[in-house]
Amino acid sequence: MRGATVYAQGQPIDLAIAMQAAEWLATLMSGATTPAEKAAWHEWRQAHPDHERAWQHIESASGGLRELDAQASRKALTQRSRPASTISRRRSLQLLAWTATIGLTGWFGARSDYAPGLARAALADLSTGVGERRELTLPDGSRLHLNSGSAVNIRYTGTQRLLQLVQGEVFIATARETGRPYRPFLVETAQGQAQALGTRYSVRQANGSTLVAVEEGAVQLMPRHGDASPVIRAGQGGGMTAHDALPVHAVSPDIWAWRQGLLLADATPLRDFLHELSRYRHGLLGCDDAVAGLRISGVFPLADLDAVLLSLPDSLPVDVRLRTRYWVQVDARQPR
Repeated sequence: MRGATVYAQGQPIDLAIAMQAAEWLATLMSGATTPAEKAAWHEWRQAHPDHERAWQHIESASGGLRELDAQASRKALTQRSRPASTISRRRSLQLLAWTATIGLTGWFGARSDYAPGLARAALADLSTGVGERRELTLPDGSRLHLNSGSAVNIRYTGTQRLLQLVQGEVFIATARETGRPYRPFLVETAQGQAQALGTRYSVRQANGSTLVAVEEGAVQLMPRHGDASPVIRAGQGGGMTAHDALPVHAVSPDIWAWRQGLLLADATPLRDFLHELSRYRHGLLGCDDAVAGLRISGVFPLADLDAVLLSLPDSLPVDVRLRTRYWVQVDARQPR
C-alpha cells in the first residue's frame, strides 16, 4: 500500500490515518470510553488537519443500515479485546469496512459532541445518502436537485429565500419572484453566501471552500469575512473561501452530468476520476501513485459503479483489487 492514495467520499485520506479514525470510532462506540480516551481522541483530531478530515469522513459514512443488520454491525464494532491503540492491522481494516457501511445517524445524533457535522446533516430539512440523488420543487416554484451525500435546510421568510447547504452539492433552477417586496434567492455555506441573479447553477461545499458553476444567468459570491463580491456568469465556475474569492474559469456542461445519473470524463487523470467517483460510492477507493496520472475518457453510469471500476482494466494498464466490498484498490498492472 505504500505510495497509494485513498479517497473517501470525494476527499483524499491517507490509509494509515483512515485506519486510526476507524480505531477511534471503535473506542467511542464501545460504550465504555474513559475521560482519558475521550481527551486523547480530541487531541488526535486537533494534531493535524488530515486527522480531522478522516474523522469527518467517518461522520459522513452513513446509510449502511439499509444493507446490514444494525445490531450485528454494532456488535462487530464494539467487541474489542484490546485498547484502540493496539488493534491489529487486520482488525483495523475490518473496522474501516464496517465504518463505511454502518448507519451512524442515530448514534451520533444522540451524542452531538462527538459528531456535530453528521448531526447537522441528519437533522437537515432535506438530505440524500451516498449514491442517492433527489429532485423537488421549492415553495416558490424553484427546482432543487440534491447530489449524492448532500443536505440542505430551507429558510424562506418574508424578506428572503435562503437555502443552507450543510454538505454536498445542489443544482438550482430559480423561479422568478413575483411577490412584493422582492426576496433575493441565497445559498448559504460555511464560507459565505451565493446570490442568484436569475439563474440555473450549482453550489458545492468542498473541503474549506464553496464551488459554484453557472449554467444560465449569474451568481454573486459574498465571502463570509471578505470584501470581494465577484459575479460568476453563464459558462463559468468560481468559488470562495471564508475570506477570499477563487479565480473564475470556464466550465463544461459535463459538470452537471450527475443530474442525468452520469459521470463524464475527457482525458481525466485517473486519480481525479476516482476522486469524483468516490462521492457516489460507500467505502474507500485507493489509487496507486504509479497509475494516478493515466488518462481516462468516457461516459460512466453512476447506477453501477462496481461495473465501472471492474471495466477499468479494459482501457488502462491497471489491476482492480476488491480487498473488501467497501475497499477497492487500483494498482499498476502486474505481469501475467
